[in-house]
Amino acid sequence: MMVTAVSALTFCLCSTITSAAQIVEPVLSDDAGEQVRTFDAGADLAILNHALCASCRTSDLNLALAPKAREEPSYAPVVNLSHSNPGNAGSGTTSGNLNDPIMPLPDHSLDNLLRKEARGNSFDWGGAIAQSLFFLGIQHGFRLATESGTRADLKGPFFKDYFQSVGNLAGWGDGDPFKVNYIGHPMMGSVAGFIQVHNDPNGAEEEVSLKRSYWRSRLKAFGWSFAYSTQFEIGLVSEATIGNVGIRPYGTYGAAKHPMAYGDFVITPIVGTGWLIGEDLVDRYVIRYFEGKTSNRTARFIIRGSLNPTRSFANLLRFKKPWYRDNRN
Repeated sequence: MMVTAVSALTFCLCSTITSAAQIVEPVLSDDAGEQVRTFDAGADLAILNHALCASCRTSDLNLALAPKAREEPSYAPVVNLSHSNPGNAGSGTTSGNLNDPIMPLPDHSLDNLLRKEARGNSFDWGGAIAQSLFFLGIQHGFRLATESGTRADLKGPFFKDYFQSVGNLAGWGDGDPFKVNYIGHPMMGSVAGFIQVHNDPNGAEEEVSLKRSYWRSRLKAFGWSFAYSTQFEIGLVSEATIGNVGIRPYGTYGAAKHPMAYGDFVITPIVGTGWLIGEDLVDRYVIRYFEGKTSNRTARFIIRGSLNPTRSFANLLRFKKPWYRDNRN
């Protein structure tokens, strides 16, 4: 009631002032003479009223927005996790460019950790022996399928012929062609070395470097390659027992003086380990380079498999895809 009465009184007062014809205001002129200036009271009152209302509206607006400002939640900046192409900035297109400085590289550390936990911390003797026997079976199967002399010498007393074959071990060359002794045997040694590497949880993730851990790992691979090569040549499941290589002279380019020679015992593990290290170098500095240049999965698989042939074959022996890598996806 009090508010209503005050409002009515104010309205009456404004109406009375507005209805006045003119109000005379004395002001001093520049020449100290007195002048009379008239003004419209209604117009001036309207200007005053407008200013007051504008002030009220501004206060009301501030009061209305203040709670919203206090209640407005703060949001963290949104980061686009797609791989944007710097060449298409502002176009909204994306690509698999991993060199974008704004974009983080994909993190596969969890995948690598899970793989390492699955392998354990100790050397997998069972896996290494099984894969070596698988490889040995493939090699001897190929010999029996392609060498008529090997098939012909399967008959006869086993141990007598075996010791006679081993007893003829002498010299360096065994009569095999260059591609067999200096390409085939090193590749065999490299495959055997990768069998050891793949079953060593520490060596499997090593990349070629000057670190002691890398060279320790590859020295173990050399040892496994040497053992495998020696067994392949003169073991109980070897060329000396299956086909009795060395029991009589033979050779591609005429009969060899020493068909069972020391050359293979040296070339296979030593040059084979060098081949393995060479594939490590290619994998780190060549294959990774091409992987960074293309996002095409098929192209990456072909590059990995073809440029690391003995690693790819060793992957097949453990029933992995040829392009599989233990240290990355």
